[in-house]
Amino acid sequence: MHMIKCVAYDIFSGRVIETKNHLGHSVKKLHFLMDQIMNRKLQELDLTCAQGHLIGFLRRRHEPPCARDIETAYGLSHATVSGILSRMESKGFICQSADPHDRRIKRIHLMDRGTDCSEHIRCSIEQCEGIMAQGFTAQELELFRGYLSRAISNLEHSVRENTATERSKQ
Repeated sequence: MHMIKCVAYDIFSGRVIETKNHLGHSVKKLHFLMDQIMNRKLQELDLTCAQGHLIGFLRRRHEPPCARDIETAYGLSHATVSGILSRMESKGFICQSADPHDRRIKRIHLMDRGTDCSEHIRCSIEQCEGIMAQGFTAQELELFRGYLSRAISNLEHSVRENTATERSKQ
């Protein structure tokens, strides 16, 4: 068996450090690999992984969201969301229209082309997760989900605390 050595360059110390034991590196690599698989699976629909996520988000909403709702839900910048929406609109997956109560806000609507892709996206997600879960027992997967949930909760709590601390200093 070959051992893969993961390293990174520490810009503060100027040293090369081994990263194989860093959880953040592993989570980032997992995310990167899942994105690669999903991008390949969605390429035939002329979609990216991020655009596929957005279609799922729009399908789950009862009311058409605005860009700010997407920014908040995914923790993305306004510029990133604007770029994704612009590309999706030019491809006919979504359309944007003025909010009837506030003309400054644009509501995002899923077009037929976007709706028609939903089943393919769902199947692609299940296939990707199936690949990731190979070799895991049901119990191991449940534990893994619990560990991920706890790690996310810990980080969200830290972000909230830091935000509150920063606001109190202002």
